[in-house]
Amino acid sequence: MTVSYTLLVSGAQLESFVRLLIRWRGSVWKAVLPQLTVWTLAYMGISMVYRFAFDRDQQEIFEKVVRYFDKDLSKYLPLSFLLGFFVTQVVSRWSHITEDFGWIDNSATNFANFIHGTDEETRMCRRTLIRYMVLNQALVLRDISMQVRKRFPTYETMVAAGFMTDKEREELMSVHDEYTRYWMPLHWCYGILDKAKHDKRIDSDHILVYLVEDLQHFREGLTRLLKFDWIPIPLIYPQVVFLAVRMYFGICLVSRQHIKSDELDLWVPIMTMVEFFVYMGWMKVAEALLNPLGEDDDDLEINCVMDKNLITGMLLADRGANDVPSLTKDKHWNDHVIHPLYTYTAAGRTVQPLVGSAYEVNMVEDESKVHMVPHKSRLSHLGKDTYVSCSEVVDVTGHNKAHSEKVRSKRENNHDRAWKSIRDRRKVKPTNENSVILNGRDKTVVDLDNNTERSRF
Repeated sequence: MTVSYTLLVSGAQLESFVRLLIRWRGSVWKAVLPQLTVWTLAYMGISMVYRFAFDRDQQEIFEKVVRYFDKDLSKYLPLSFLLGFFVTQVVSRWSHITEDFGWIDNSATNFANFIHGTDEETRMCRRTLIRYMVLNQALVLRDISMQVRKRFPTYETMVAAGFMTDKEREELMSVHDEYTRYWMPLHWCYGILDKAKHDKRIDSDHILVYLVEDLQHFREGLTRLLKFDWIPIPLIYPQVVFLAVRMYFGICLVSRQHIKSDELDLWVPIMTMVEFFVYMGWMKVAEALLNPLGEDDDDLEINCVMDKNLITGMLLADRGANDVPSLTKDKHWNDHVIHPLYTYTAAGRTVQPLVGSAYEVNMVEDESKVHMVPHKSRLSHLGKDTYVSCSEVVDVTGHNKAHSEKVRSKRENNHDRAWKSIRDRRKVKPTNENSVILNGRDKTVVDLDNNTERSRF
């Protein structure tokens, strides 16, 4: 389903651009080329009729029709405006949907750490909470996504998949709600949390409220998904946009015909084909994102999300809060200045530090003293004596000296020049990817394959 190309564009090289363009699945080529082929064949068919089937009088009438339709066509159908605004709305809905279909990691971590106990009942409590949350997600998604509906066509298939038991299915079916039963699994979750608090597995009411709010946040995301499915973009809007694009290029079959009086007689309208490719591809973006829970190439992997939620949630629930490494001193315990390590390949990349753009500007470089006075807007409220008493003289010679020393040190210790010097002087070079710089201060290299250190100089 989802087409991932992020790794291909990790760099801005021409190679990345070419590799991105030659992809087929989910591409503009797959979406547009079949329609462009049909349109081009239809255009050539009309052109052949005009050239070979019409007599001269019919050709003259056809040429008048061509000129009539071609006059101000783009003015009457402003495709750029229609598509630009429509695609913006569709992408906005798509981005909200991707944020709301629900990740269980936060809830699973909270259950593992705040529901205490190592006995079987506590483990069952945590695992059941996870399972009910995933069940709630599955019940919602199977009603709004064909991906999930095909996976779970009936409640019995959800029992077979382990999302609920036969007893829970019977309980779910016994509730006669003419709208939905989505709320049932989370209702059970609240009951389990309340019982865990009474059994002293949850330490305080504050933690209980926190866990309940986390469940509510999960439910609210699924509720928004239901609203997006229930209330789509008004039907008239996509109808107007999709019809306008197709009407435009339907008219172009006639209006863009090359008549015999033209200086350059082309059988194929190259520029109109480029226009078709761009506008139709733009429209296909909206069509693909209009329902991201469908089954197109670029639709969301909803089933994968549910599987991930179930597996990760159960793993966290089983590990609990007790499976934590013992506290120990870290590698940099005695270091006053920490020097993070990189592989030799990564260490050569220039990094722009997180400092303000005006950080290194010295505004008082040519001054020894700075006079601090009230703003001119306050002068009318101050007498001469008050003005003098409110003023201050600041000695900035120490600041200028420190700034000059910092600039000199930075110039002398230029990291690019130092790195070039290290590369030029380096006698021992890591021979494979498992050899890395161990410590820049004592100039050593560690070979991970042989578990040995050697001098770099």
